[in-house]
Amino acid sequence: MDRVQKMQEQGSSYSVKFTEMTRIYAKDKSTLICIFEGKDEKYYANSLNTIKGQGRWSGINTGGRTAVLKLAETVNQHPTYNKVNYAGFIDRDYEDWFVNPNPNKIYVTPCYSIENLYVTESCFRQILSAEFNITEFNENRHEFPKCLNAFINRLDDFVNGVEVFNIWAKAHRIMKRDDPETKGLNIGNVETKKIIKIDIDRSLLKYDTTDPSSVFKDILDFKLSADAIQEAANSFKTVDRTRFFRGKQQIDFMCELLSKLKSDRNSKTPKFFSEKGKVHLNISQDNAISELSQYADTPDCLKDFIRAC
Repeated sequence: MDRVQKMQEQGSSYSVKFTEMTRIYAKDKSTLICIFEGKDEKYYANSLNTIKGQGRWSGINTGGRTAVLKLAETVNQHPTYNKVNYAGFIDRDYEDWFVNPNPNKIYVTPCYSIENLYVTESCFRQILSAEFNITEFNENRHEFPKCLNAFINRLDDFVNGVEVFNIWAKAHRIMKRDDPETKGLNIGNVETKKIIKIDIDRSLLKYDTTDPSSVFKDILDFKLSADAIQEAANSFKTVDRTRFFRGKQQIDFMCELLSKLKSDRNSKTPKFFSEKGKVHLNISQDNAISELSQYADTPDCLKDFIRAC
């Protein structure tokens, strides 16, 4: 019994995706098959269309990072499909110790996740220009420095506010790395708005930074190793925290700030802006990856990876 048959018997999700890959390959062997861990196609599609061309690639959503790696491994070892032209795309997450098993075929984000690529000054400037009609040089230039300063200052507040959370979350991942039997922790259950509240002019911390149970309420007797906490804290001292803190929180911040700016700009009596304007930007935290994808940063390493595929 080969590896694929074993996976199918186990009902593994990646076995279903293997079958999906074979269908794509059967239709057109020249198609670049892009294996994503989730909804990331919404981000990568722009770069793939620009570099490879529309219709020259096809995406598969495996539903998880591990599934991407397992599917890639299965393809590499398969006697028939090991020549398939594929590319896998995964987030680095907290795992700065992760070793890419095949850099020519697997792309790993140079930051925590693709969401971090939406929370940059260059991205914010593009949104200001395209959606708010505010630039350094046009008739609304007097609004520009206020907006940019609000972004920079509130992002700094936000990153400082979620630092302890990220240390706790990474410490747990370190414990899991060192002992796979460590009880799981679903940080996806923690809503950003329960951690910190962001307004245009201020922020408000909403959790107890001395007590992990104030955040991880669904785990009884939650304890973190002191050594793991120290390792996690040290790992963030020499990096840009905006890039290496949890990406979902970062993009939640961007959505919240943009929503507040939009609301004030459209108000009959704005408090932040000097006058009323028209902003039609639609932002939803569930679909922000798609709605803001044209403004997100595209790392050079991603461009190089796609060109080489």
